[in-house]
Formats: sequence, C-alpha cells, structure tokens
Amino acid sequence: MRLTRVAPLLFAAAFLVTAASEAQARYVGNLNLFLGRMWLNQGDWAPVNQQNELGLMLAFGEERAPVHFSLDLFLANTDAPDQNPADDAAVSGATTEFSIGVRKVWGQNATHPHLGAGATVMQVSEDRNGPSGPVSNSDRGYGAFVEAGVTWRLASHLNLGLEGRYSVSTVDLGTGVLLREVTAGGAQLGILIGFGW
Repeated sequence: MRLTRVAPLLFAAAFLVTAASEAQARYVGNLNLFLGRMWLNQGDWAPVNQQNELGLMLAFGEERAPVHFSLDLFLANTDAPDQNPADDAAVSGATTEFSIGVRKVWGQNATHPHLGAGATVMQVSEDRNGPSGPVSNSDRGYGAFVEAGVTWRLASHLNLGLEGRYSVSTVDLGTGVLLREVTAGGAQLGILIGFGW
C-alpha cells in the first residue's frame, strides 16, 4: 500500500481512538483495522480486478440504541502487467471508498456478530504505461454497500474478527470515443483487528 495513502488513514485512526476513549462513558462501539482483498468486475477491470485492501471501520452508538452509526474508509490498489502481449505495459488500479451507514451488533459476551448497510462514495483510477506514453483515467461514483461479519472480544478491549462486504457503484473511465461506463466496487473479504469499548 502506498505510503501517501496510508498516512492519512493512520492519522484518522489516532483521532478516532482518542475521541472514542473520551466518549466511552455514554457510548459503545468499535474501531477496527481491515486487512483484506477486493474483487472487482473482471470484464471491466482486468488485469487489476483483484486489489489488496486496507481499511478503517468505525461503529458507535448509545449503549441502549438498537443500531450503531458507521463510518468506514477503504483503500485498495494493485499493479499488473497488461494483458495485451503486443506491448510491455504495466497497469495500476486503485479504489478509495468512503461509506456511511448503520451497523447492528449482537452479543454481550466474547462473540459479536454484525450486519450493516449504507451509502458509499468511490474514487477509482486506472493508470497504464505503454509504448505511446502514460494514460490515466479516474472518476467518482456513488452507490451502496452491505456487510456481515463477526468479532471476538479478547481481554477487555481487543477485537479480532472476519468481515465480508459488497459495494457497488458505476463510474465513467476514458475520454471521447474511448469513454466507457464500468462497475466500481465489488466483493471484499478480510480480517479485523481493533479496539472495542
């Protein structure tokens, strides 16, 4: 994962942990780091349709509330050789996803299953380096996500778990006669490690 993309993520994590600690008397919640992979539509994104992904998932709410408010940020990217054997080109694909929604968390003991859904904003880019020079395409799209997972509370605050998500949006890549509408987002699967209060 590129350092310039990870630094803001780490800053946000530090801020959210501090804010969560101050609010723990009235609120409950979780701040988890997501480490996993995103699978985009192969027809639209090959050869960069499988992207390594890093994310932050925050959910919080009043202790008696039936659902929690959620804020999630995901960064995914990968590099791959072009599928065209006629040139020796490289392709880079990247996805930034910011989601707002609700998350229902069950369980009073060590095991905490959860379900969630909401709206998402995706910024995607595709960069190609070939014989004719670099070509960069990017766009922003709006869509939705659903998710399911489970965490286990170890010790008093440590979370370990699994997360599965599916997000979808449409974006336009290219210009002129090369402009094409593609599907952004896709299936996401990974592990969670974080802090619960």
